[in-house]
Amino acid sequence: MRKAEVKMIKAVIIGFAHMHVNEVALYISEQPDFELVGAADVDSGVESIPDLRYTAKWNLENVQKNYCSNIFDDYKKMLDELNPDIAFIMTENCMKPEVVDECAKRGINVSIEKPIAVSYEEAKKIKASVDKYKIEAVVNWPVVWRPYIHQMKAALDEKLVGEPLKLRYINGHTGPLGKGAKHRGVSENAEEMTDEQRSKTWWHKEKFGGGVYLDICCYGCLFSQWFMGDGAESVMSVGENLNTPFGDTDDNFAAIIKYADKMSVIEGTWTTPRAVIPSGPMVMCSNGVITCTGGAENAPGVAAYDIYGNEVDVPEIKIDDKYKNMPWQWANHINTGEPIHEMLTLDTNMKVMALLDAAIRSNKNGVAAKVEK
Repeated sequence: MRKAEVKMIKAVIIGFAHMHVNEVALYISEQPDFELVGAADVDSGVESIPDLRYTAKWNLENVQKNYCSNIFDDYKKMLDELNPDIAFIMTENCMKPEVVDECAKRGINVSIEKPIAVSYEEAKKIKASVDKYKIEAVVNWPVVWRPYIHQMKAALDEKLVGEPLKLRYINGHTGPLGKGAKHRGVSENAEEMTDEQRSKTWWHKEKFGGGVYLDICCYGCLFSQWFMGDGAESVMSVGENLNTPFGDTDDNFAAIIKYADKMSVIEGTWTTPRAVIPSGPMVMCSNGVITCTGGAENAPGVAAYDIYGNEVDVPEIKIDDKYKNMPWQWANHINTGEPIHEMLTLDTNMKVMALLDAAIRSNKNGVAAKVEK
């Protein structure tokens, strides 16, 4: 039986552009302190294509069928009528500042799907709205809910094999709507699309915030901030469109983040899935290496080796329910007063966005870009 003093948290979903909306809706439905009271899409001007699996139309229908029948045509009207406690923003990246501002002026807290925005300048607009109207804003990163990542971070904090010197991170898939794509919250793979259909989706259009940088480079920037800390000075990056000529975004990239005494090397691809490449973060340290093995599809784990190649035991850690997903994290925050995990906070995500923004600028300009402070 529920405790009488616990108030249900009213949540809404805004936007269906990101396929993560399916797992977020599932997680809201499973969290006992949450109630999904409404959902609405946002018109960003993206061209319409058939409602194939993981497209915005399909995502909306899936959420409506399984999690929330109360669908609004106008998200602002929904906010006014329902007055939710928190809005989960799943729009195209380009729409996030506008939607956050509409929530903020109504005093509604927000969870923004990663990354926070398309650029550091756009992220500053979000922070200005949050600060002006004094709401809380969090950024949802799926990797923060992976126990093995916390185990790896704990081993780094304990200096298990010395001081971190170099982060190496690679990740990839065949594109968000590519061949065989599969996303949490849905059991089936993406349906086959023609290149013409993919070309009309926001994922392959720069003006909407598509491309491999905002999809995958953002994770490398998160790990760099999380594992290597503050102090990044500049980023040198190269991106290319190697296998998706129907879009105007890059589908592969490589970037180097420079610190005074360490570095991060991050790569991403929309041409090769992580099931067949050695994906995941690895940190080379002064006395060895700590690596995340396997990748998401292949029983991930954490391993460590000393400088001579001998395996070092990595301590197990216990992960509380508050790290199941964002609804559990938010419910814990509201019910106990505990702070949100650092990597989900707006302030930390401004630092992550500064790294990502420098990578994007470096690619466009062909020279190293300074990291904004």
